[in-house]
Amino acid sequence: MPSETESLCSKILGLVKADASELYVSDSEDLLLRSANNDITSNGLIDRISISLSVSFGKRSASISVNQTDDETLRAAVAKVEAMAKLAPEDPEHLPPVEPGTYATPLTWSDATAAMTPEEALAQLRPVIEAARTAGVDSAGYLERSVNGSAYANSRGVFIFERSTSVGFSLTARTAAGRGSGWASTQVTDAGALDLGPVGERAIAKALASRDAIERPAGRSTVVLEAAAARDLLGLLSWGLDRRDFDEGRSFLNGLVKEGEDPIGKALFGERATVFSDPLYAAAPSGIHQSGLPLERTTWIENGVLKNLPVGRFWAQQQGIAPQPWPGNLIMPGEGKSLDELIAGVEDGVLITRLWYLRMVQPESLLYTGLTRDGTFAIKDGKIAGPVKNFRFNETPVNVLRNIVASGSPERVLGSESRMPMHVPPLVVENFNLSSVSDAS
Repeated sequence: MPSETESLCSKILGLVKADASELYVSDSEDLLLRSANNDITSNGLIDRISISLSVSFGKRSASISVNQTDDETLRAAVAKVEAMAKLAPEDPEHLPPVEPGTYATPLTWSDATAAMTPEEALAQLRPVIEAARTAGVDSAGYLERSVNGSAYANSRGVFIFERSTSVGFSLTARTAAGRGSGWASTQVTDAGALDLGPVGERAIAKALASRDAIERPAGRSTVVLEAAAARDLLGLLSWGLDRRDFDEGRSFLNGLVKEGEDPIGKALFGERATVFSDPLYAAAPSGIHQSGLPLERTTWIENGVLKNLPVGRFWAQQQGIAPQPWPGNLIMPGEGKSLDELIAGVEDGVLITRLWYLRMVQPESLLYTGLTRDGTFAIKDGKIAGPVKNFRFNETPVNVLRNIVASGSPERVLGSESRMPMHVPPLVVENFNLSSVSDAS
């Protein structure tokens, strides 16, 4: 409850004798439900509390984390962290905590999700398992319902309390002989909107359709990236956006503009690329602050033009500009086309269900490598022409946003690289570098 959490924060900050302090308190309950081989394998309920306190004497600071709230533990933690701070070297970039701001009312809470029981989760999952058994495929599912209450408080009078809920579900289906594999997922804030049936149907259909894949030559190709693949690449791009990195010559953006030019206002991406963040975007809401800095709707890319870059408080102060928090979510509007309509517009290409094991190759250009997985199909004359073996790709998210030729309806699905809420459409992308064929199924 907000009042109880605020009392706890006041108690802890009241023990601090340092010049400044910041406090994060999180109380979460996670319901975890796993299935494998078409049967329930585990059902867990994890309740945890986390308290993180940072204190500073001038520019000397230290942090400590504990998971107990009794008076003895809290007093010991405060004494220990203050002793560590006095011994720490000075940090020339240390800043005092933020002053109070104006914060929006978050949209991240659902009573239905908070009240969801293991029995209700099982009732949703069992029909999916039965559908897989009937179809003759082996399924493995993972459902996670998260309920969280968190607070940020500091010695300058800031207190922010947020509640959040989410349910995420993914299902992998494989044919008995292991020659076909499919995957699908969904994520919602409100369990009342949760429908696992279509997720299971997509995964099962992909597994059956992907049996006995043939080899398609590697090379640059037009690809249809389903939403899960698109969100992973968009997330990688967002991690590379940073004002200080650019100013110090360490960003991929330095290679996209002439020396001395500012990337803000430049058309660095394709005109179909628009990306923004908004904590109050109902389909995929996020938290409302970042270390006490209010989060607001921010456009990062608009019709291919870079509009903003995140910048931390210290660097903003050095440059004489306002700080810009990093995004709490990512939203990419689509053109509203169905996946079938996107496929119909491709003469020759590849449909990619999802990506896996993405790793950085070249930071200065934001080049990543990874694998396709769980449903890769050839497209010929606007139709699925059959399954093909998976590919390793070497590509930059920059080129992906430059080469979008069409997009679908945004979806909130799970990814393999980030837990950030995203609402992203499937994309048709030209000239995507499928660098080699992989025998992994």
